[in-house]
Order: sequence, then structure tokens, then C-alpha cells
Amino acid sequence: MVVELISLFAIVLAIAIGFWKNINVGLIALVFSFLIGTFLGNIPVNTIIGFWPMRLFFTTFGVTLLFSIAKLNGTLEKLAHFIIYQSRGRKALIPIIFYFLALVIASIGPGNISTSALLLPIGLVIAAQTGVSILLMSGLIILGSIAGGLSPLAPNGIVALELAATNGVGDMGASIYLSGILSITLFCALMYVSLGGLRLSGERFSITKPETFDKTQILTLFSMLALVLWVIIGGVNVGFAALTLAVGLFLFKAADQNRAIIGVPWSTLVLICGTAVLIGVSDEMGGIALLTNFLASLMNQWTAVPILAFLSGVMSIFSSAVGVVMPTLIPTTVALSNELGGTVSPALLTTIIAVGSHMTTTSPFSTMGALALASAPEHFDRKKLFRDLFLLSFVALAFIALFGWLGGLGLFL
Repeated sequence: MVVELISLFAIVLAIAIGFWKNINVGLIALVFSFLIGTFLGNIPVNTIIGFWPMRLFFTTFGVTLLFSIAKLNGTLEKLAHFIIYQSRGRKALIPIIFYFLALVIASIGPGNISTSALLLPIGLVIAAQTGVSILLMSGLIILGSIAGGLSPLAPNGIVALELAATNGVGDMGASIYLSGILSITLFCALMYVSLGGLRLSGERFSITKPETFDKTQILTLFSMLALVLWVIIGGVNVGFAALTLAVGLFLFKAADQNRAIIGVPWSTLVLICGTAVLIGVSDEMGGIALLTNFLASLMNQWTAVPILAFLSGVMSIFSSAVGVVMPTLIPTTVALSNELGGTVSPALLTTIIAVGSHMTTTSPFSTMGALALASAPEHFDRKKLFRDLFLLSFVALAFIALFGWLGGLGLFL
């Protein structure tokens, strides 16, 4: 019992130290994995090293490298301007276009953080110029990026699917992605109405025609389309497909190789994989089983979904959904379902963890919430935006808990 508790406490301590000292949690997790696994768990070092999720690492690396190229050569930014131009200056359409633009771009590979980093500076400038609510635009871009980021082609979606597959939940296919789109789109529709989107009807603003794509950008667009078709039709591993296309783009000098490699989110990769190693050590020492039993003691078939949604969301406010929350909680879902007598499926529990842990990313403590604050116009009251984004994250969390409790997250399982 003591060893199991220590292994769980190590996860919490790694997160706390990382948050307090601003050190990558994955690095701290690797150190704890070695110290605890070797000296308390008597786990061989080679076994600890084997907990590094190689498949997840290669998949995420390949995808993020390809879209690092697309960002460097201006393809993603020009694509965003081209789609925004389709609004023809109608104010009421602008927030809606940004939501679906974020969803689509994040879905095809860049993921939520890269998409938000691309669109928030553009979107908030346009919002300030046209009188659209800054909070509305921020929320729609972030949540659109989140919905798209759970795609099987995007880093966060890849992590969720890999964790489900390796922990006995099974092949989730596109179910997490579709559940996320449905729930997040419904919430965003309510947010659009509540924050004055309908009042913009009939109002217009001037918008300049975007420049045409150059040859390099057209080639990059074809590569992005090829990735989607190759994965969906050909069934090839998305990471190696993206890596192959990235090398092809390097041959045509579509972007500087060194800058593209630097653009890969290495810090996030270390966070995800390092935390996965520590969780593997904790599982080996019985910590995950202890956590599962504790969660089961708090839940029944009626309360499991909302409790897990709130737990995932609150954890995500102070840590990483992809690097900490999903790797910690998804491994418990099969055992948790068994403890509940099979009344709630592991697939549903996994979906609520994946979606719930991402619903609070409008919080200013998260990367995307912080990006929204940084992208806000200079004259805007950032303290008010900080408060509003934080409150929005809890409203979104309450929505997803209720939506899941009503069965909305089980429609695609």
C-alpha cells in the first residue's frame, strides 16, 4: 500500500514541481521514474526505458514536422485569410467562420495549440476592428481548435487513441473526435447566442482580397490533402505518412529544414512521453490499480460520467490534458468499468476523459488561454478577459458533464 501511494504521489509531485519551478514535467517524471522504479519498485532500468511510448513519439513527431513546414512557408496563414475572405465582410459570419476554420485546420494535423497560435492573433485583431466580442472570438477559436485537435490525425487525438488501444479499451476509431465535435459545437452555439453573435446580423466590414498561393504553398496544400487521403484510404500510419511527405517537401525546398525541425514542439513531446514513463512505473508498482479502486468507490453508474468529467477538467486547468490528464486517467478506464459492473463502458469513460480534459483549455492558465490574453488588443482590459476566460472554462466543464450524463457522449460509440 505504501509503495503504491508513493508511486501515485510521485505523479502529483512531478506536476507540482513543474508548475512551481516552471520545469518540464516530463523531465521531472523521468527522474522520478528512475529513482522510484529502481530503488522502491525493483524495476530493471531497461524495463523503465521500455515504458517510453515509441509509437506515440514517432506519430506525433511526423505530424508536427509536416505542419511546421506548412506554418513556416506561410501556407496555413494564407489558407486562413482565404477562408475568412469568404465571409464577404458579414460580421455575424466571422466568429462562425473562425470556429470552423480552427476545427478544420486542427483536424488535418497541426493540432490545437498550433492552430490557436495561428488564428488567435488574426481573429482578435479582426474582432477589435469589427466590434465582435473578444471573449466570443477567443472562445470559438480555442474550442474549435480543441474539437479539431481530437482528430485521429492530430497530436492530441493520436494520444487519446493510442492510450485507448494500449490500455485495453480498444480501437476508438473516430468516436472521440466525433463526440468532441458534437458536444463542443453545441456549447459554442450556445456561447455564440449568449455573447451577442446574433446581434451582429446585417452588419458588415471591409475585407481585402487575399493573395494567391505560390508554387511552394500549392505543393504544401497538396501534401496536406495527400496525408488525409493516404491515412483514410490507404490505412498507413499517420506519423510515417506525414514524415514521408515532409521529406518530399524538403527535397523541393518548401521550408528550411533546421527551422522546421526546431518548430516541432519538443517540449510537449518530452512532457507526454516522460509522464507516460512515470505512469508506466506507477502501474507496474500497483499505483494505477489503487487509483482505480479509489475512483470506483466514489462512483456508481449514474455519477461516473459527471464525476470523471469534472475531475478531468479541473486537473487540466493546472496541468496538461495531453501530457498528464489523459495518460493518468485513461489507463484506469477498463478496471473502473469492471468495478462498476460494466454498467458504464470503458469507451465512454475514455471519451469523457478525452473531451472533459480539453473543455477547460480556455482557462488563462492553459497554453491557449494564455495565447488569447497575449493576442488581445493593447487597449483591451486583459484583467477582465482573464476573469472571463477562467469563468468560461468552468461553464464549459459544467456543460460537458451534463451533456455526458444525458448520454450525448455515447452517440458515436
